[in-house]
Parts: sequence; structure tokens; C-alpha cells
Amino acid sequence: MTKQSTPLSTEIDRDPTHLAAADWLVRLQSTDISIEDALAWQAWFNENPANAHAFAHIEAISQALRDVPAPSAVSARQLALDRYDASVPIKDWNSPRARWPWMSIAASFAILTLILAFWKTPPAANTFATAIGEHRNVTLNDGSTIALGADTRIAVALSDKERNIELAKGEALFMVAKDATRPFKVHAGNATIVAVGTAFNIERDSDRAVVSVTEGRVVVEPATYFLPLSLLHEFKPKLRSVRLAAGQQTTAGSAGIDEPTKMEDPATGWQIGHLAFRLQPLRYVLEDVNRYARKPIVLDGDDVGALVITGTVERENIPGWVKSLERAFDLQVTEDADQITLRAR
Repeated sequence: MTKQSTPLSTEIDRDPTHLAAADWLVRLQSTDISIEDALAWQAWFNENPANAHAFAHIEAISQALRDVPAPSAVSARQLALDRYDASVPIKDWNSPRARWPWMSIAASFAILTLILAFWKTPPAANTFATAIGEHRNVTLNDGSTIALGADTRIAVALSDKERNIELAKGEALFMVAKDATRPFKVHAGNATIVAVGTAFNIERDSDRAVVSVTEGRVVVEPATYFLPLSLLHEFKPKLRSVRLAAGQQTTAGSAGIDEPTKMEDPATGWQIGHLAFRLQPLRYVLEDVNRYARKPIVLDGDDVGALVITGTVERENIPGWVKSLERAFDLQVTEDADQITLRAR
């Protein structure tokens, strides 16, 4: 089902999401930001696609403002005359004291809200989704096609300058039409995958994204690239861009992006009903399998979720696969009306 998302408020200076995004941008640019704040920002950023869009909007404006010449210095007397306290948007401040030459630091920041009010809002996104067990192909107006796996949701926003897709959950194969003037960007959790014309598969789990390239090349960038480099290097040494060629894959998570590895199994086997896994923790395997399972399979205990799985799950025989797990790992399988539970004996 396709639906048009709710447009961003034209009163951006009053929009709570944009105000929160502006606050996060200021905090993230501090050189003494704590890792706790950085992780809190990531949680907010990934909580809702609207948060990600608003932050990208604020960041783009911030970048544009860096090219604006700084105002000339003002005297102490002029600063004393400035009574603006940033409690209301500057466009609502009618006092003649609020003028560019003698604005206080607080007023200077408030100018950002004025510019936001007149800045062109990003293009509205179209949302596409599949149900459990359902596949769907989507053709974009640029000629690109996206094959959606089961229980998958994406938001697509195309503009004259770039093509942006948010993979909120699930798995998708992207076959990108070549357009060197408009980069094709897929945002998936902690990573942004950038291509011009190529084909690649992304499997997004709860806290990671697995990117596999089937044709051409892509760049996998950390979504937090704008944090201070000192913070990135100190806390997240793997938080840097990785280039992938055809036949390679990588995993991107909160700790960073892994080095490229050879793709041992076809990344697109899910399209014909084969879910292949190699040395994967069971908790990640179940995230994929549950997109096709008639009943969700849940884990009772972290130890069970850490079991390493190698093999292929046939989409039409998930119950048989569960029985093989029970025998191979001596698990106890309990099935009720709503779910199947795996626990250690």
C-alpha cells in the first residue's frame, strides 16, 4: 500500500521536531560531548524517519550558513541596547532594537529559526511496505527499482539534487538507475549507503545493517559522520566510510562499519525462498526468519540468542527448521496460540 506522508510544517520555527533537531545539532558540535549524549542522539535520530529528515534539513541549513560572512563587531553600548532574549522567533519580534548589526549571541542563533521559516521544505516521502511473507517490487520515477522482502518498510524522497530512501526495517534489493548528478542514498540505521548506478542488497536488523553488493560499487558511510572526529576516534574507531565492490559485503552497527568481506552466499536468495546464514547469531537469524513465519519465534534467554547458525532456511518449511534447531542445540520448543518460544533445556 502506498501513502503520502504528512508534510513537514511550514512553520518550522514552531515545529517541535525541527526545534529538537536544532538543539541536537548544537549539542553534537560541542567538543566535550559525552558518549551518553551521542548514543541518546542516535536513539532519537532512529526513533522516527521524521526525526532523521528534520535533522538532515537543519544540518543542510547549518552548512549553508557557514558561507555567510560574519557580521562586523559591535560596541558594548549597542549590545546593551539589545533586549532580544530568543524567547520568541525573531520574525515575531517587532522591536527596532532587533537588527543585524547589534544582535546578541542569543539573537544570532534565533536567526536560524527565521531562515528555517522561509527555507524550502524537503520533498514529501512516499512510503511503501510489505506484510509478513509478502514480496513487492517498486519502480521509482527515475527508473530505479526496489525489490522489497517481507515485513519491510521504506520511505522514498526524490529531489533534483539527490535520491533519498529510508529503510526503516526489513530487507530490500536496490537496482539503481545511473544518474551521476543525483546520488542515490539509502539510510539504514547507523549507515548511509551511497551509489550512482549499481545493485545492492540491504538487510536491516534491530541494531545493524548488512550491505551486500551484487553489481558495481557503493560507499557505506556512518550516519554519525558529522560528530566531532575526536569523539569518533576515541569511542568508535570503526566509524569511517567503507567502499564495497561487487561480491563484497559489510555489516554496519552502532560500533561502526566492518571491513569488507567476500560474499559467501547469494544476497538475493530470499527472493526465491532461501534464507542463507553463515556464522550468524541466532537472534539475528530469527529477525529474518520471522519476516516469513506464520507465528513469531521468540527467544527465552540471551544465551540461546548467541548460538551461532550456519545453513539455509526454506521459507516454506520454517517449522521443520525449528525442529532441526531443537535437535542440534538441545533446545526446548514451546508453541502456543501466539508464538513459538525457544529456550535452553
